[in-house]
Amino acid sequence: MNKILMWVLIALVVLVSVFAAFVVYESHQVSYDTIKKPAIYLYPAEDSFVNVQLDVNGKIIKDIPEYKNGWKVFATKEGIIENKYDYLFYEAILRKIELPSYGWVVGYDDLENWLNVNLIKFGLNEKEKNQFKDYWLKELTKSEYYEIKLFEDSFLKENMNLIISPQPDTLIRLNFNFKPLKEKIEISEPTIITPKRNGFTVVEWGGRLDQ
Repeated sequence: MNKILMWVLIALVVLVSVFAAFVVYESHQVSYDTIKKPAIYLYPAEDSFVNVQLDVNGKIIKDIPEYKNGWKVFATKEGIIENKYDYLFYEAILRKIELPSYGWVVGYDDLENWLNVNLIKFGLNEKEKNQFKDYWLKELTKSEYYEIKLFEDSFLKENMNLIISPQPDTLIRLNFNFKPLKEKIEISEPTIITPKRNGFTVVEWGGRLDQ
């Protein structure tokens, strides 16, 4: 084997190794920093067109219907979008994650009951609560406990802001961080203040599975 061929083969091996490491890193990042299924419900006071834009500190990786730099959709006061959707859907990879120090620790077998009680307190209606449960109870794999934290409004505004026109009278955003635990830990629990849904109401729920 001549020297030129040998160095070409060495260079190829290095390139393949670097690419493989990059793929593994990217795969980890998608898992680690993905906000899964934020669902945006629109309830205008009267049937009307609504513009929704996402200002994401990262990258949008899924969207239904197609986002196209924003959604301009027709929504009824009952919350039906484009005559076929209950909500706008997207997923995003964020460049950073910041969690509050407070939250809840819930046993795995108690998760459904905890959601039944608290999602209503957080301001969801029955349909929104049930659709949240349908998705997340399948995502939360078996663990002794789950630490549940709610992303603060300041974090959401900075990293996954919603720009909506006309501006809603009521905005409820519930994006949770779910972290499986082997043992129960003690953390401070915040007081839940139930919002009043008045006028044009926008509701969003979503979350992150913290592995």
